Amino acid sequence: MKKYDTILFDADGTLFDFDRSEANAVGEVLTICGLPADADTISLYHGINDAEWKALERGETTRDRLKVDRFAKLKSALSEKGAVSDTTAEQMCALYAEHLSAQCIMIDGAVEVCERLSHTHSLHIITNGITQVQKSRFSRSPIMNYIGRMFISEAMGSVKPERRYFELVEGELGMTPDEAAARCLVVGDSLTSDIMGAANAGLDSCWYNPTGKAPAGVIPTYTISSLQQLYVILGG
Repeated sequence: MKKYDTILFDADGTLFDFDRSEANAVGEVLTICGLPADADTISLYHGINDAEWKALERGETTRDRLKVDRFAKLKSALSEKGAVSDTTAEQMCALYAEHLSAQCIMIDGAVEVCERLSHTHSLHIITNGITQVQKSRFSRSPIMNYIGRMFISEAMGSVKPERRYFELVEGELGMTPDEAAARCLVVGDSLTSDIMGAANAGLDSCWYNPTGKAPAGVIPTYTISSLQQLYVILGG
């Protein structure tokens, strides 16, 4: 087993409970816009949003289009059910960014794990999130005392799983690709973004898989169901 000294943590779904944060923010936006804010509507948005981010990973859309298109598609789906609002998709996008920025719900154990590992490892965040939103959320987080750098794809001009994204991260950390392959471990919950990205860059990966899903498309170096299992991989 390699002796990693640098951990590249994905943010949402790995350290931050994005599902709960998203549900809270979307519910607040829907209420403001006079639209149904029930569980079915929030689930509908979640599916649309997830599909948009997957399209971004595949290079089929842009971040600016994604921000608005997800709400345009949600409004269209709701209008077919008779629920309409005068609020535009652009206005909903702005409201969502504002309300999501205030959400900082952590995955169980994330604070403890980051605190403990920070004594022996260099910890950094790699995220495909939106700069305005992520910086605001992270600044409220209790883990930020333990995190060295935040690599937000919007600010970097490249997204996971592109190899270029990881090359930029390595450069910012002052590592050659060979050094990064020997020292870095990517930890994330997304096979298509984190684990595929690590594979593209020649880095080892650890798939955070709390629900026991079957891997598909790419095989991670390690798989864990709780963040505390990182202690075993990292040697105590």
